Formats: sequence, C-alpha cells, structure tokens
Amino acid sequence: MSYSKIFLTAFLCCCLSFVSYAQYRNGKNEIGLLLGGSNYFGDLAPEIVLKETKFSGGIFFKQNHTKFFSSRYQFAYGRIAGTDKNFRANNYRNLSFQSNIFELGYNAELNFLPFGMNVLEKNASTFVFAGFNMFMFNPKTRIYNGDKIELRDLGTEGQVLNNKRKYSLIQPSITLGLGYKLNISDKWVLGTELGFRKTFTDYLDDTKDVYADYNAINSQQGTNAANLSQAQVQNGNTAIDANTMRGDKHLKDWYFIAGVTISYRFVTTFCNHPF
Repeated sequence: MSYSKIFLTAFLCCCLSFVSYAQYRNGKNEIGLLLGGSNYFGDLAPEIVLKETKFSGGIFFKQNHTKFFSSRYQFAYGRIAGTDKNFRANNYRNLSFQSNIFELGYNAELNFLPFGMNVLEKNASTFVFAGFNMFMFNPKTRIYNGDKIELRDLGTEGQVLNNKRKYSLIQPSITLGLGYKLNISDKWVLGTELGFRKTFTDYLDDTKDVYADYNAINSQQGTNAANLSQAQVQNGNTAIDANTMRGDKHLKDWYFIAGVTISYRFVTTFCNHPF
C-alpha cells in the first residue's frame, strides 16, 4: 500500500470515529472540502513565484467545542514546484523540481467573534489557526527525454557517493494561518483561508548543502545522476568544484496552502444530553 493510501485510510478512520462519537454529544460538528492552490519558499524560490502556484485540495472534520474554539482534523493534497529560471541570480545553477505533498494533521481554530453556535451569535468571523502535521513529499525533475526522475534516489549532493543517510520523505510541519468564514445557511459554512507550513527539512526541493564531485558521480552512478547534481552542465557550462555551496543549509523550506472551504454542519438531536 502506498504512503498516500495509508495517510487517507488513517484520516477516514479518524473521521468515522469522531462522527460516531458526535451522535452522543450536544454541539455542532462539520465535514468539509478545501479547494485552492499551493506554493513553496526555499532554495529554488527565495521569493514566492505566483505563476508556480499549483492545485491543492483537502477534506476535513471539525468539532466546534465553543463559539470561539474548534478542532479540525484534515487530510490535504498539494503540489509544489520551483526552477532557477525564475531568478536571474540563480539561472546559472539550472536546478528545477516538482513534488506532490500529502498531509495529515490537526489544527486548533480560534474565532475573533462568537461564531454560529447559537441563533443570536455572529454569522461571520475572522479566525486564526495553528497545528501540527505529518506530510509526505518526493521531489522529481525532468530529464532530457521528458521523463520524470526521483531526485532523492540519485543522491544529488553526494549521499550515495559518500554513503550518507538519505533524507526522509515523511516529515513533520507546523501550521500557522488565518481565514474568514460565513454561515450561508443553518447547516452550510463558506470560508477562505491561508495556511503557512513551517517544515523541519531543507530538502523539499532536493537542495540544501554543497556540490558533490561531478566526475565521481558520473563514474559511479552514471550520466543522469551527475548531470542532475550539477544541472548547469546541461546548458554547456563546466562542472563546479566539489564542496562549493549549492544550497543554503541555514534555512528550512516552507510550503503554503490557500483556498476556499465549504462545510456541512451536523446538528445533533440530543439537545439535553448531559455531555
């Protein structure tokens, strides 16, 4: 079973357990969809490049504990990409990547106004949220014939050549975000939000440290590995000396998901339940 299927199965199991539990609680619970775009900040994007924004989507289950505080459990998909061609200062390096991201996490949501738990409360509110995620990624790039190739397996910064441990494709992240939501009926809620994911890896784009020895990679791993470790050679430029700076290892990568949400609110019939 693939990692993405494992993540989705775990999320659905959580949803089912929470929905069944909600049958015995007084309160309002929601299940909803997120549709929007995703982007990233890192070595191949020292500034956000709007044209690199890709599709993102998600499903979530939310428990509204009070009129100000909610818990949200979410499975989300995003796609990120970057290329040195977007920046004149980095154009010589000639690196590029793209990656799918599958995310499973929890967010605590805080409303600025008392929102929608009772008929006399506000029908709209700005909110902020913060949480913790586990996400899966796998940076790839295209080679000369148009095929995609997984960069981690090549060890583009000498991991294979020097028998170093490869970076993990499953990582934690912290979410910080803000949004706005509106009751469009008694049971439907429409919203918009922007969430920033602070990661603890510098390898979302497969770029962190220094150049490996081009000739050594070429002789031991082949031309594809060598050319993708020093992508400037594909433009006719010469190989760069080993241990020269390739990426900035002092900064971790970020990714972002922004979009529109729509959710359906379940109203239980057990209004006088002691819980």
